[in-house]
Amino acid sequence: MHNGTSMKTKVRVVFAVAVCKLLRGFLHFLGRGGTNLPGKFALKICPEILSVAATGVRTIVVSGTNGKTTTCRLIEQGLNSAGVPCFANRSGANLLPGIVAEFIANANRNGMPSKAVSVIECDEATLKAVLSFITPEIVVLTNIFRDQLDRYGEVTHTLEKLSSAIEKTPNTLLCLNADDSLVASIAQALPNPCVFYGINAATESAPSDTHSDALYCICCKQRYAYTHRTYGHLGSFRCPNCGYKRSEPQISVDRIIETNRSKSIVDLNIRGQHTLQTIPLPALYNIYNYLAAISALDAFGVPEKDLKCVGAFGRMEHFSIGKGIALILVKNPAGFTQVIEYLSDIKEEYDLMCCLNDQEVDGTDISWIWDVPFEKLSQENDLKTVFVAGTRKEEMYLRLKHAGLDESKLQLVANTAQFIRETTKHPRPLFIVPTYTAMMQIRKQLAGMDSKKAFWE
Repeated sequence: MHNGTSMKTKVRVVFAVAVCKLLRGFLHFLGRGGTNLPGKFALKICPEILSVAATGVRTIVVSGTNGKTTTCRLIEQGLNSAGVPCFANRSGANLLPGIVAEFIANANRNGMPSKAVSVIECDEATLKAVLSFITPEIVVLTNIFRDQLDRYGEVTHTLEKLSSAIEKTPNTLLCLNADDSLVASIAQALPNPCVFYGINAATESAPSDTHSDALYCICCKQRYAYTHRTYGHLGSFRCPNCGYKRSEPQISVDRIIETNRSKSIVDLNIRGQHTLQTIPLPALYNIYNYLAAISALDAFGVPEKDLKCVGAFGRMEHFSIGKGIALILVKNPAGFTQVIEYLSDIKEEYDLMCCLNDQEVDGTDISWIWDVPFEKLSQENDLKTVFVAGTRKEEMYLRLKHAGLDESKLQLVANTAQFIRETTKHPRPLFIVPTYTAMMQIRKQLAGMDSKKAFWE
């Protein structure tokens, strides 16, 4: 703490750190994550604790609708490969209490940091509160899609939240998705230095306008024209009226050579230097996550030889159980649409489990499932059975039935925990697609069966 800090504040900091660490340790002992509750107590004791615990820490913050956790894990692994010790809220607890708890876990008893670099995932609606306490070196924005309407509202509301938050840190370098017309517009509104990343290659099938969240120019409301599109509203956009257009990315994938259920092979372009890169994560949206991470690592000064990537917990995690299980988090139409595109590339028989919960962090409004093109699943000959689970399984079952899936393929799961226990004998590869709270429960059970670490480790 600074010499000018009052004795009262020093005492509150020490007490907040002690309570947070003790409570977190106790919750870990009980087998729970301790991701938010310890931080809530610390904030009540000392509201300015994050400012103290973040003193002198070089911080990379990742925000946006989709891909935050995966991008953070890729950045963390890249820093580790470069020999840069860092800490991160790897559990995905991205609200203010969870972030506070992670900084305190890295602090000594006086609140001073141990490791000098952090990688922090931050909820879009929380970014403003977080940036009122810390000044990150880099902010990475992944994308803006229509998400939980009960929490975020429409996409322009999310854009306003992100912009107003970053106004507090005009010197922070921004890594922006050049293909997202919403994210990219922040570069016009704010004075921050910017680095752009994107995909310079068209995908095989053009996305439908039905599932686009930003068809019209953010500046003048004219409909965009596209040279190419990847998915949703992402792509090489241009407004024929006012001239607002996609910025040329400094970090890009110029060609997608191969994608399959376990990896993607791409032509990676880093400021004009081309390399053939194998990304050990499947699906188009993970190429974007990879580019976001590479942009942050490059901006941080990590040498190109250390720009490596690895898989990330929960968002696309594989378990060696039965014939193989993949766990893929979903939370909105754009993310689920990309999962369906990924499944369509699988060339073997498989089963799918959709687990829909409606707790507060999932979003209590589940109407978004009607915007997901489940109709494509009805055309999948290799998809044998779709298991439906979660607190809103009846609504998901109805949606799949309306999408044209044969009822003989649909099975309601009465007891999810029992179903997971029986996956050791499952006859086919199983893809489990849950919302957040369902993912946390299922992941804990699968990790125990597959001898994996707990999500916070």
